[in-house]
Amino acid sequence: MSQKKTERLLNLLIALLHTELGISRERLLKDVYGWVPGADRERDAVERQFERDKADLRALGAEILERQGYERADSPSMTSLYRIDPRQFRLPELDFTRQEQSLLALAGLASQGALAGAAARAALRRLEAAGALPDSPPSLVQPRVRLDDPRYATLADAASRRAEVTFQYFATSTGREEERSVQPWGLGQRYGQWYLVGLDTGRQAPRVFRLSRIRGRVSVGVERSFDVPAEGAVHEQLERLSALPEQLARVRIAEGRALELRLTAWKPVNAEAPEGWEAGSYSFRDVTVAADHLAGYGDALVVESPPELARAVVARFEGALAALGTAGAAPVTRGPEGRKTRPSDERFGRIVDLVPYLLQGPVQIGAAAERYGVSPRQLEQELSVLEYTGPTDVGGWQDYIEVDVHDGVVSLANAPELARPRRLSVEEALSLQLGLQTLLPMASADERPTLEALVEKVRAATAHGARAMPEVDVDAEPQRNADLVPLLRTAVADRSTLLLEYLNPTKDERTERLISPLALRSDGDRWYVEAYCHRVSERRVFRVDRIVSLTPADPLPLPPGIEAVLADRLIEPSDADVEAVLRLAPEALWVEHEYAAEDGIDLVDGSRRVRMRVAGLDWLPRFLAQFGGSVALEGPEPAVEACRAWLTRALGASRTG
Repeated sequence: MSQKKTERLLNLLIALLHTELGISRERLLKDVYGWVPGADRERDAVERQFERDKADLRALGAEILERQGYERADSPSMTSLYRIDPRQFRLPELDFTRQEQSLLALAGLASQGALAGAAARAALRRLEAAGALPDSPPSLVQPRVRLDDPRYATLADAASRRAEVTFQYFATSTGREEERSVQPWGLGQRYGQWYLVGLDTGRQAPRVFRLSRIRGRVSVGVERSFDVPAEGAVHEQLERLSALPEQLARVRIAEGRALELRLTAWKPVNAEAPEGWEAGSYSFRDVTVAADHLAGYGDALVVESPPELARAVVARFEGALAALGTAGAAPVTRGPEGRKTRPSDERFGRIVDLVPYLLQGPVQIGAAAERYGVSPRQLEQELSVLEYTGPTDVGGWQDYIEVDVHDGVVSLANAPELARPRRLSVEEALSLQLGLQTLLPMASADERPTLEALVEKVRAATAHGARAMPEVDVDAEPQRNADLVPLLRTAVADRSTLLLEYLNPTKDERTERLISPLALRSDGDRWYVEAYCHRVSERRVFRVDRIVSLTPADPLPLPPGIEAVLADRLIEPSDADVEAVLRLAPEALWVEHEYAAEDGIDLVDGSRRVRMRVAGLDWLPRFLAQFGGSVALEGPEPAVEACRAWLTRALGASRTG
């Protein structure tokens, strides 16, 4: 967005907030756009610019009201008057208790990824600028929910505006892509996957769509094209996913192997099995989910029945082998016109958010720049825009915002129209609500009512109020050892030492460790404890559901330099890592963000090539097998050959089983 346009939008916003009764189109065109009646400049062009600018303000959360009336008492005739109701644009007065402040800060930190993370940080900054939330330091206990699918924001916005959406959807039941038109009710998460819930207009029935199976662009229709769904409709439809009938599979596993499956989901049965194998049963509801999981065990497991599950596991190995080492499509060629630019409202929205923060007192430019994710030089450029903005009186005199920058410190004054932060967007409020829902597994009994009250306060702080919020339902799959999460939270706070028996599924072994818990976090629907492991004398991350036993131990001191802080990454890279080159099919694009892959390149068939660091080759073939070819390993060659050998053994065992 050019500086000239930013100045114009700011002046339009201020003018519409400044007036109590409304301001005429004629005066707006003269004061904001410099249009002079009778001048050569065509009014039609200015009118079109005004309409485009109104759309930009609405995108910022400003509802522009229009009515017929007299601009002044001596006006000869009625005209269209425009204004923005400050009460609907600005954050309402909010009062959070100390406990609510702590939980809300945690909720803001919980949302991870390029989409939800940025929205949550923006929401927290706005609440802090309003004085409703202190600038809290990061906690050592940090739940996280990942949301990186770019379709989420589009679908959530369409649901909030009750606009029908159309997209191509890959149905696993038919193996085909079909166009679907849906009235979106809301979104939810189950089994670590995100789903859209709505009325499929072609089938005239409610349906659930996995976001990762939506292909291409989502087209959005006109808003308010359908009625608000019944309360709880999203939750009701998502619950049907877990209401599928339970089935039992006959699964045999190699002696001494598949230890994680033995611990969690496999039960031995009294039946004959080939030498070196043990017979057992495995409970499942969805063939696709079960096949993804079981394929990760490779040749340590054979599915004997039902036939459809056995075939699905074999198909995973065949697909992974077929894609292994292939080159894939050519990269997308981008000319100058194809370069990505910032969204047009990003700079404008940031400046609007900067004003109430800077009005609180002199602020170091470096600190302000870091807070809003820009360079100090860029911040100073944006501050210069404010020097040319302010309300214009009926005589044509403009009262400018006062900006003073001296010795790296900025002070702001005379900006009453923008003194209070704007309301939260639907996306920002949803990000906070997602974070609040992730806190439930670790919440104490007295914290749960507080979390419910916070959800309502966040809804009230949203643009257009609670009525604009679509339903979002997050219900993580019940995890093994969920009861250990509160205990580990206490251990982190008390700096306790624990004796841990832990299962490493990659190496198929159990080990005992003395650990000093340093931090607790979740990532998606899995909980992890970051700890100093006294056995290897290094910091390690342990998945809570893989803990076999946990008992208190005599306290051991931490060596110098080991701090109780959350690491930037769940798994820190090392020099011994293998850099794998992966190709992600459209339905697996989420892997790039979920596994912190880098250097992504778009390919002409809609897939994407990325680089991902892995700790070793034991884990990589297990990972590939579960995707059945939608994640393909291109290199390096030693990794390709190691994975080929693993997948070939797994396929041979399943075919002969």
